[in-house]
Amino acid sequence: MWLRTAAALGLGALAFAAPAAADAGPASALRAEAGAYDVTLPTGDTVHVGGEGTAVTAAAGRSPAFSVRHSGGDLYVVPDDRLADDPERYNVTALHERRRSAAPEPKASGELVTVRVRSIARDGRPGLGTAGFLNVKDASIGNAHRPLPGDPDAPCTDERWNDANCVRLVPGTYSVMGVVQTMPSWAPSTGPGKPLNYSLVGYPEIEITGDTEIVLDARKAEEVTVRTPEHATAPGLGAISHLMWTRGPANGPAVDEGVYMGDGATLEQRVFLQPTAKVRTGTFETYTRWRLEAPAITMRAGGRTLHPEYYPAAYFSDTSDQFPRLGGSAAMRVADGDEPGADLRGRLALVQREDGVPVAEQVARAAKAGARMVAVYNDKPGVNDDPGGYGTQLKVPTVRLSHEEGRAVLRGKATVTAKGITDSPYQYDLLLPEKGQISRNLNHVARTRDLARIDNAYHGDGAMTAARYSKRPWEDFALAYSRPVTGTPRTRVEYVSADPETQWSAMAITPEQPYNNAFPGPDTPHFVLGETKWSPYRAGQRIAHSWGKAPLTGGISAQSPIVRAGDQIRLRVGMTDAARNFSDAYSSSFPNGFATDFRVYRDDELIAQTAYKASGVLATTPEDAGYRVEYDFANNAPGARLSTRTKTSWTFRSAHTTDVTPLPLLQVGYDAALDLRNRTGSKTLRLTVRHQDGSSAPLRRLALQTSFDDGRTWTGVPLKNGVARLHGKGTVSLRVTAEDERGNAVAQETVRAYELR
Repeated sequence: MWLRTAAALGLGALAFAAPAAADAGPASALRAEAGAYDVTLPTGDTVHVGGEGTAVTAAAGRSPAFSVRHSGGDLYVVPDDRLADDPERYNVTALHERRRSAAPEPKASGELVTVRVRSIARDGRPGLGTAGFLNVKDASIGNAHRPLPGDPDAPCTDERWNDANCVRLVPGTYSVMGVVQTMPSWAPSTGPGKPLNYSLVGYPEIEITGDTEIVLDARKAEEVTVRTPEHATAPGLGAISHLMWTRGPANGPAVDEGVYMGDGATLEQRVFLQPTAKVRTGTFETYTRWRLEAPAITMRAGGRTLHPEYYPAAYFSDTSDQFPRLGGSAAMRVADGDEPGADLRGRLALVQREDGVPVAEQVARAAKAGARMVAVYNDKPGVNDDPGGYGTQLKVPTVRLSHEEGRAVLRGKATVTAKGITDSPYQYDLLLPEKGQISRNLNHVARTRDLARIDNAYHGDGAMTAARYSKRPWEDFALAYSRPVTGTPRTRVEYVSADPETQWSAMAITPEQPYNNAFPGPDTPHFVLGETKWSPYRAGQRIAHSWGKAPLTGGISAQSPIVRAGDQIRLRVGMTDAARNFSDAYSSSFPNGFATDFRVYRDDELIAQTAYKASGVLATTPEDAGYRVEYDFANNAPGARLSTRTKTSWTFRSAHTTDVTPLPLLQVGYDAALDLRNRTGSKTLRLTVRHQDGSSAPLRRLALQTSFDDGRTWTGVPLKNGVARLHGKGTVSLRVTAEDERGNAVAQETVRAYELR
């Protein structure tokens, strides 16, 4: 869940497997390409910044939201429970570059005025958050930040940051915007803990001519709501993932800020924006990002509609199959799970949360007594999802209720009717922008005719992890929270905001990525498959896309093509599926994982080799030469059924270039009529060959061989216009060779490509 492309997963962020130690290779081996790196924040949270996405992974036992700022070329990712800290401690770019914290900005010249800032949460109490100040004329003394409510005794300065509740500024026109948290009534309003919700409040354009106090009052903010008339949806855990805004001055760089909220970051799935006047100087935009699905769980008790929510799965599990949820409908008698000796057999056990007693312990006790399901209600007014401890799996489906709902149901002792949907057949990915100002009407209606429709097919034998990234024109980064796609193999209709200024890209991890390591299982390698490009969508547009469709073979990333600039060749090779989704794949740091060998030859001389990530920059000679790039891959994971071994060799010529020039490598495409388990009864296989650089040199040769004994013996198969008729049954292996009239060639062998019935 992009930031400079950020991918923070909701249940667990993108965590790439650590590589095995690799041989150094020849002296002129690949130099790692700049851009991808990992940084551990002082809180133990991890930020992965990459070309396709940035992943924010909360440390074990933590589930904060993250306040993010992109300013002066640096990326800041500040956990929301550390807003009072100096943000330079969380300057991801500086931490990666091992720079010292930024020096205080120079003192402003001329007369300064004192601006105090006060925050009010939606319940009228002081609110926790941050406030930012930006001169909208030229950004001078701009991008100053103060924590809310701030320290009234700290000195008031014009520094970029200190923990005071005030700032010294040159008189002028400013943007003063902040995010204010509203805490539960039973929690300190500015203390630690999980907020109910967030509000973006303030003034994107305000004249400051003298000493003044600015009040950021969340009570002035209006709720953002979304209706989906064609489908029943509910804002479940992580439904609101982004609250982002940008403020650009008349002259100077814009400042982009926001809050990223994953599953469990807030107790309510609500967000509020304060309406504003239209800005007259510079630019201003804010947006919220939503993911809506069929309601995961609904309940009625008598004539009363309840509002249950599952606990964040990361509290109690590593993967979706470890977290029990209700599928289908159930009518259950209510029983007091706290009453000694109560008959809980087949019933909904109501238990009251208690400080010092883990929820998992309460659930285990009720499950042992025969409860079919457990509802934990808060012991104080409102809601609470504190698990009281981590690392224990739940025994039965468990939801949380507010104190008021729990007491009412317990008094009534009624029958509760519950309905659970474990695999929503549809999903809405919505980005809702407010441009130039925040309007008073924040009630949105998402009609399918106004959206794009993507029919996604998830191939394989088990759950995947998936995420969709969005990016506005002003964003240098993007972040997506991912979630398991359970019930796979499966299809799902996904509706996406259609806007020419919003670009989208998606990814899927197979098999499902664990979001914790509380219940360690066997080490397992993963393919992190990404789409080939960023795209805007049109209203009414309909697209079909697949993930993990066989065969997985050696391939090239369309977002990072193999190019030459002068006497340097940028290389990146990994695995692609039949839809050309690309994944880096390299030797695992554990046995029974991936094993790879990547080699580059110039005129048959080995000049680079690595078992590590096949991505980097190769310094070479200016003369025209023949090159051969070879990539061998083996998947030794227990249970790996298809594409267990692949070998690919690309041959081409290259010489010095004056511009960045894509090289004419050939790529093979495979089209078999596979079902979602990568099986088919059709004997037809269509092969296509294209040039990475888009050139159209005719093919001189295209040949296919097949094997039904895992590559021990091979049989030639005739091709007519790239179409073959296969003979045999079982798991078919493929060997393809192709060459164009300029001598560019590819040879690709895939053992256990797909299953032919």
